[in-house]
This record gives sequence, C-alpha cells and structure tokens, in this order.
Amino acid sequence: MNKLKLNPSSITFLAILVCLPLAYELFINFHIGGIELFKEFVISAFNPKINNEIIFTLVKRLNETFLIAFSSWLISIIFGIFFGILSSEIFYKILNLPIFLRSFLNLFLTFIRSIHELIWGLILMQIYGINFSIGIIAICLPFIAINAKVFSEQIENINHKTIESIKQINGTKSSTLLTLVWAPILKTYKNYGLYRLECAIRSTAVLGLFGVGGIGTSIFLCFQTLNFRELWTYLWGLAFLIIISKELLKKFNLSKTSEKFLTYFIIALFCISLFSLYFFVYFIFNKNAIPFNSINNFLISNFSLISYDFLKLLLETIVLCLLSTGITISFPPICILIFNNKIGIKIIRSISFLFRLIPPPVLILILLMFNDPSISLAAITLGLHNAAITSKLLLVNLHNQDNKQYIAMKSLGVSKRSSWLLGSFVKQANSYLAYCAYRSDIIIRETAILGVIGSVGLGWQLQESLSSFAWEEVIIILFAYSSIAIIGELINGKIKSNLA
Repeated sequence: MNKLKLNPSSITFLAILVCLPLAYELFINFHIGGIELFKEFVISAFNPKINNEIIFTLVKRLNETFLIAFSSWLISIIFGIFFGILSSEIFYKILNLPIFLRSFLNLFLTFIRSIHELIWGLILMQIYGINFSIGIIAICLPFIAINAKVFSEQIENINHKTIESIKQINGTKSSTLLTLVWAPILKTYKNYGLYRLECAIRSTAVLGLFGVGGIGTSIFLCFQTLNFRELWTYLWGLAFLIIISKELLKKFNLSKTSEKFLTYFIIALFCISLFSLYFFVYFIFNKNAIPFNSINNFLISNFSLISYDFLKLLLETIVLCLLSTGITISFPPICILIFNNKIGIKIIRSISFLFRLIPPPVLILILLMFNDPSISLAAITLGLHNAAITSKLLLVNLHNQDNKQYIAMKSLGVSKRSSWLLGSFVKQANSYLAYCAYRSDIIIRETAILGVIGSVGLGWQLQESLSSFAWEEVIIILFAYSSIAIIGELINGKIKSNLA
C-alpha cells in the first residue's frame, strides 16, 4: 500500500484545518450586539475626522512615535552588529578566544530575544513608572538580540578558506575581521535592517496602547471613547509614517558610501554606548523605582507556584501559537488561489495592508465587540495579522519569479487556478514555508500581546502578577515564555534546514 506523502504545497493548504475548531468556538461565542459598532468602525475608515486640533495632535504623536522608533532602531542596529560579530564563530577563530564565551553570549541573547518587547515594557513600567525612555529600552532589548542573530548567521556564511588566505599574508587580526565581516553586514543591513525600522514603528504603536506615548496612546484613547473617525485619522497617520520612513531609508545607498558608513558606524557606536551607559546608571540608581526584592521568594518557593492553573495557561499559550501559525501559513495561498485575478490581487493587497496597519491589541478589541474572549478569538487575531505579513512576501516573490511554466500550462488548456498552483506556487512553497517557520518564532513572542488584552494564556497571568507586584510569579512566567520560544526556535530551525 502506497504511503501518503506530504510535500510543502500540500502542508501549506492542510494548515487550513485549524479553522474548523476555531470556526466552531467563534460561532457559539458570537453575539449580535456589537455589529452596529463594527459597521461604524469600518465606515469611519473612509471618513476620518480632520480638524486643526486633531492635525496638531497627530503631528505631535507621530513625532513622538518616530523619535522612539528611530532611536530604538538605530541603537538595536548598532548593538545588533556589535553582538552579531561577538556571537559569530569567525570572531573567536580569528582572535583565538575560548569558544565557550560564544556559547554563553548566545544563551544570553536567546533569552533576551525570546521575550516580547511588550513584556519588557510592562515590567519596566511597573518598576520605574511611565517614562519616555521605557519604550526605547523595551524595544531595544529583544531587537538587539534578534538583529545580532541575523547578522551572526550572515557572517557565518563567510568561506573559511578566505580567513586562511588573509592569515597567510600576515594581516592583522582586527583588519582581517573588519575585512571579512563588513560586506555581509552591509548586505544584511540593506536587505533586513531597513525592515526593522518598520517593525520598530509598529512596536512603538503597540507600546503606546499601554501608556508609553506616541500614536498608540491616541489610538487607544479614541477606541475607549468609541470615537472611530478620530481613531482612523491616527491609523492613517501611522500608515503614512511607515511608508515615508521606508521610502526615505531606501534612498540611502550604502554601496556607494561604505567607507563613510564605517566612519559613521564607529561614531554612532561610541555616542550610543555613552548614552546607553547613562541610561543604565540612571535606571539602576533611580530612587523612585519600586524595590525588586522577590528573588529570595523565587528561589525558596518557585515550585509551589507551578499549579494546575499555571500549566493550563501554559497549554493555552502553546495552542494559541499552533492555531495562529496554521492561519498564517494557509490563508495567503488559499486567498490568492480563490481570487486569482488582477482585481482580486489588489483587494488582497489592500486588506493585508489594513491588517498589518491595525495593531493586534486594537484588532482583538474590535472583534470583542461581537464575540466573547477565547483562545479562538486570540488565534484568529494573531493569525490574520501575521497572514497579512506573509501574504505580502508571497505576492512579491510570485511577482518576481519566472512564470514560463504557468503560461505554458494555461496555453495547454489547464484551468487558471490549477496553472497557478502547479506552475507558480509550487516553486515558492519551500521558501514560503521556511519564512512561515521564521514567522512562527515571532508569533510565539506575540502571544503575550493577545494574552494581556484577550485574557488568555500566560499573558493574562502576567498582567495579573504585575498588577499585584508578585515578582516571583513574573519570573516563572518569563522563564515559561522563554522556554516555549527557545523550543519553538529549535524546532523551526530544523524545519528551515530541511526546506533549504
């Protein structure tokens, strides 16, 4: 009997099966009371409120958002490059340093990036209160570690024979290191670093929902008062900021100014290091900080805190990750397959842009208008937001690839959908699944956002523990989140290597 063999294309479409339990739970929790509010929200998108006062507030909030986002982006890129070099194997081979230092640094960076910036922000706000600098530090912590991982992976692709060749001509260790790593660093910055600014702006908007400042604060205040027209004014302002920032940075061509960029990089590293030292000293010796004295309690009574309810919340978080990942994988190719024409693609692009634009906390609050809090609601929110991101990548890759096979199949009389599936999508299935595996790492971290707002999983317990200053519980939750993220990262790494 022939065994059923799964290929990347079939796995992509089979992931839609997660929608069966989701649809059932959403159906039984549905209530019609918020439909009118939802209609008002949708209509307000085409009729935002505009007057002098709102424009003034919008400009002010956008300025705050950009300042936090750009500062955190610049710091995370600078230190990301620095720690990326330090965590690469080549660094230790050239300088003949003990390799165990690299393992220790990678372990530390893995823990830092496994915790979402919102969690860092909530913890810092609980200790130091609401402060403008909290947003920058909260975003920088995971972003530095994420950037370091990306830069390190690119540096590791350097051919080791090149190292030996430079050593044979008696090149100094420092010049050898800079000569080898600078080209992959510039390439990674151009391909990945600019995208991180968009991520920083979105993260700033999410943190603003919790009081850090910026456009997110105004969005949340408008939502609380159900002032949807003004809310859309701020959302469109956020979209304008993302688009303009991306276009301006694209104009900066590093390939023509690599020597100048090296000088700017060293100057920026020096200045940012001084500012970072200042902030570190300020936060350590800030007398207004709430004492963090629960380490002893944690060491003494940590096992007693792990109860049945905690394990249940842990399981909810894992299920939320799996369901959201299933939606993220399956929705884009299915939607493109069904609406495979010019108008349909334009509609998909527009809808995906809106789902990328609206922060997940606001999106789940909108869905809560006509549905009760549940894992399914959190999963569909997180899944749709990330599916909008994966759909953008899929559409770009499909547009850039060679479509000769698709055209040939159509000319032979094969249906348009079958031609797209077998002639176009099959070529992208491996790389698409590999990107979705990377995206699932981010989904694991983002469950904290939906947990805090949607009252599910460990995010809900984190909010409760922070509110009651139960730091021993917070530490356990952090380790739980970190463990899930690290295990997920290891699994996804195996999946990506198999798909390569």
